Amino acid sequence: MRDTLKWRRRWLWPAGAFVLLVAWPPPGLAQEGLALEEQYVLRLEYLWWSPQPQGELQKGLGEAEGTLIDIESDLAVESGRANQLRGAIRLGTSWKLTGGWTPLDFKGDTTAPQPFTYGTLVARFGDRIVTSLKGNYVSTALEWDFVSNEQGFLGGLVGVRYFDVDTVMVNADTSTRVAETEKLPIPVLGLAGRVYFQDWFSLEGELSGITVGSRGHLWEWLLALRVHFTDRLAATGGYHRLSLEGQDDRDFFSLSLGTWTFGVEISL
Repeated sequence: MRDTLKWRRRWLWPAGAFVLLVAWPPPGLAQEGLALEEQYVLRLEYLWWSPQPQGELQKGLGEAEGTLIDIESDLAVESGRANQLRGAIRLGTSWKLTGGWTPLDFKGDTTAPQPFTYGTLVARFGDRIVTSLKGNYVSTALEWDFVSNEQGFLGGLVGVRYFDVDTVMVNADTSTRVAETEKLPIPVLGLAGRVYFQDWFSLEGELSGITVGSRGHLWEWLLALRVHFTDRLAATGGYHRLSLEGQDDRDFFSLSLGTWTFGVEISL
């Protein structure tokens, strides 16, 4: 999977610097024609999110294929906090630099419901299996709003989603373990938009991702309703879903996180 989704880092920073140079507005650029809530320099949002992980793992060894293991039913990995910090820096009337950070920490502790193999780990029926998925999910994107007015905005985005996740599986009865670290920078394209109505409310949607056919994909979407107490402070409620899948030879990984989210947004 690492080979399939590998981003060529040597192009990332020069490309990003060029886009910022082009998009950065001259000093004193006004924000006429935007909704009052959109006339900010910096926007921050904190979202509480505790999804139940769903997905599958498979790790082969040599010519042997490993067992396809279900994260929920076979490993009993439970829901955990994955609260997200999101932000946006306005670069002009139509340009924004957005980003986010989500810590990931999910654990499972169960007895094997069936025999299975995962790399060098062999589990017999009834063995105690302890699993950990821990790391960080970081996102960044440059957004161009091709529609922006007092009713809201609609724009396209190009960016990178970066996964840094440690996967550890331990057979406590045999003292064997398999540990892996995946560092995956994944380029994405997407759309984002928000509509303001009734003075107090707004509805936002965001979709981003990429697919490489049978080798893997990443999709993320957020649908949120906000109540605006002022043009600088709002409460958020919505649904957030993230889906990642990748395959590299005999290794397979899929992870899906999705549930309701709520939070607070501050615009400065």
